[in-house]
Amino acid sequence: MITTTQTTPAGGKLQLKMNMESLQLRVELKSLLQSFGAQTSLAELAVAEFGGELLIEEAPVAGGSLYYLPLRLAPDFIDHILDQLCPNSRPAAIECLNKYRAAWSRADQDTAQMLEKNADLRKKLQLFKTQDQMIHALSHQLASRQKNRPKSLYTLGQPS
Repeated sequence: MITTTQTTPAGGKLQLKMNMESLQLRVELKSLLQSFGAQTSLAELAVAEFGGELLIEEAPVAGGSLYYLPLRLAPDFIDHILDQLCPNSRPAAIECLNKYRAAWSRADQDTAQMLEKNADLRKKLQLFKTQDQMIHALSHQLASRQKNRPKSLYTLGQPS
């Protein structure tokens, strides 16, 4: 990842990307860091900490890759880098962290209220959750059986 170590002024614009299938909103890490005046090189810490959650997009115009973190993980990322921020960036980062946490808390409350009011939706979500757990358990079982399954006589004689 090509990054700059130059600190940019706080208040930059965030780059957001939404996956229309999952309706998951992601924030581009460098723009998040720039929004509170932090060094964009700190984005590399997210790769180490949240690598499996990142969406990586090649952007030759930007001079490398863009890393998008799920917006729900932004407070965790900010919390993770707080001790590495310069004194000028820390207050803005803490304010940003508090705003994200408040927003997610409010979203959780709104979701709980919506599910409380709509019994049919709550039942469907519970059914999806149960089905998802069953599918996960079944695929785990099948994978372990496949792994432990002895090779057949036919495959033993075949070149690998």
